[in-house]
Amino acid sequence: MPILFALVGATGVGKSRLSLELAERFNAEIIGVDSRQIYKGFAIGTAQPSHEDMDRVKHHLVDFLDPCKVYSAGDFCANVKSLLAENPEQNYILVGGTGLYLQSLMLGLPQIPKIDASVRKTFEEEAAKFGSDSLYKKAKQADPEAMEKVEPNNVQRIIRILEVFQLTGRKLSEWQRERKGGVGLVPVFWLNRSRENLYARIDARVDQMIADGWLDEIRELAEKVPLDAPAWQSLGYKELLCAKDGYQVRTVLEEVKQKTRNYAKRQLTWFRWQVKSSEIDLDTCENPLDFVERGLGTP
Repeated sequence: MPILFALVGATGVGKSRLSLELAERFNAEIIGVDSRQIYKGFAIGTAQPSHEDMDRVKHHLVDFLDPCKVYSAGDFCANVKSLLAENPEQNYILVGGTGLYLQSLMLGLPQIPKIDASVRKTFEEEAAKFGSDSLYKKAKQADPEAMEKVEPNNVQRIIRILEVFQLTGRKLSEWQRERKGGVGLVPVFWLNRSRENLYARIDARVDQMIADGWLDEIRELAEKVPLDAPAWQSLGYKELLCAKDGYQVRTVLEEVKQKTRNYAKRQLTWFRWQVKSSEIDLDTCENPLDFVERGLGTP
């Protein structure tokens, strides 16, 4: 029987390195479970796997999507199911920190009726004209449960919550409790570290992104990708594009570090309570590879 399991955790915790080692041990390919790493060209600031890593182990659903395209959990599930069906004997590891994608794949998708595109367009025009604040407040009133983990600048998610409520008369959070079409539960290994160590790793990674040429990447993308493209919602991209001097860049980077730490905190909460998993404390676990192997029950 082919092996399929998930390696999840907060941003910066150390999923990438361990996933490569696991993939080599189990002769597996990696399926990205990250809503930001999907976009072509948005590599450094989203911590996409390097070209060397992708040469080392085959990756799927990374650096493949037009930056102007919207990508949903439904799209992710369809892509993964297609991949599994086309290669039924291949071992795969689901690797990433977008919990919604993993949950949708395992448990299925909410059966929400198709939303008329004109409704979304109306909300998008409102956001472009007045900013996202007014939509954010409306969505908080319409569906406070669905908005609990949504940032004010996540326009696509906010609009999704509003359009579902307007067209169906029901909250998105209610629809999400009624799911169909999942592949079933798979073994999930949740990587964790102390907050102190995790936050230090996040700060160091942001600094490394600058050293790796993130600012140049942003300037090059701005010349060919419209600024209203969904890919620009990735944290730090628009903010750094607008920075005019070194002082503003440093200020933005401190904000990026803080927002990334906040995001990691929310991820920790999600993986602790929203999915059944085996926790691997990377601060204390001497051999995570063996831990996973025992957890899978492989000889």
